[in-house]
Amino acid sequence: MKGERLIIPESMRPDILQRLHQGHQGINKCLARARESVWWPGITSAVKQMVERCEICAREAHTAVEPLLTTDLPNRPWQRVAADLFQWRYGNYLVMIDYFSRFIEVCNLPNSTSAKQTIARIKAVFARYGCPEVFVTDNGPQFSSHEFALFAQEYDFMHVTSSPRYPQSNGEAERAVRTVKSLLEKEEDFHKALLAYRATPLAHGSSPAQLLMGRRIRTPVPVSPEQLQPKWPDLKTFREKDTALKLQQQQTFNRRHRTQTLPPLQPGQQVWIRPTRTRGTVVGPAPTPRSYEVETPEGGRMRRNRSHLREVPVPPTSGDVTMTRSGRLSRAPERLDL
Repeated sequence: MKGERLIIPESMRPDILQRLHQGHQGINKCLARARESVWWPGITSAVKQMVERCEICAREAHTAVEPLLTTDLPNRPWQRVAADLFQWRYGNYLVMIDYFSRFIEVCNLPNSTSAKQTIARIKAVFARYGCPEVFVTDNGPQFSSHEFALFAQEYDFMHVTSSPRYPQSNGEAERAVRTVKSLLEKEEDFHKALLAYRATPLAHGSSPAQLLMGRRIRTPVPVSPEQLQPKWPDLKTFREKDTALKLQQQQTFNRRHRTQTLPPLQPGQQVWIRPTRTRGTVVGPAPTPRSYEVETPEGGRMRRNRSHLREVPVPPTSGDVTMTRSGRLSRAPERLDL
């Protein structure tokens, strides 16, 4: 006995480890059960190793929240634009937002959300403000179609898509959708509400209209003629405030969600793909941040965010880690090949 805990002989330890892990609880809970009843030298390391190598635990583990990635401010207005589709009261809408100014455009899609109709609305917006260098969307059928690829080539912009099943990677468009839905819900005259949004200073002190067009736009709120003269905001001050606000947002998000940085994956590594819980093999990093190309057992390829991929535990090899008679874990020494 060790206090009130039973000392387990070496031959019985594998069975006791399996009993401690019944219910597939985590390391801390398994150790808590052990502290109430059993002990042997090295039990903490043995429990930790067992849980880390449990394939069921790896497959069913909760998705970790990684630290927030902030988007760099573009060099100029309308250089980088994001878009998304959404539904509201049985209607379909296309929303577009400029990364620099946060200026929002909304287009109704009354007949269909086909690639042809979507492209027609985007062309109308480009005719007003010009073609962006980068256009960010999700992987909807409208944007992944052959027609859209030809459209991007014809209008000379780079089309970037977010990671499938991970809308946060198109965060600017997601926030724009929430803003537009709020305007639709709260105001009977949607266009007047959109006008107010475009004319209202954001947290850094300038309105979307000022940052996109270099002037205030006239609204029903009285304003002196001098205020409507073209004048660009102090862009240096704007950039400094934008950087400070994004840093504050990042710190708040990371603290609230208790984020953790997931280790990078290596080519050839076996993973579980969430949420389908199918296995795959990592091919290599994808162009989008924190994303990987993964090959399925059927030979297909898909792109997934790192948070949707869980490492399949590697079973120990005979020469990897052994347990001594006292219960301690022993690793083979690493030797230099000289």
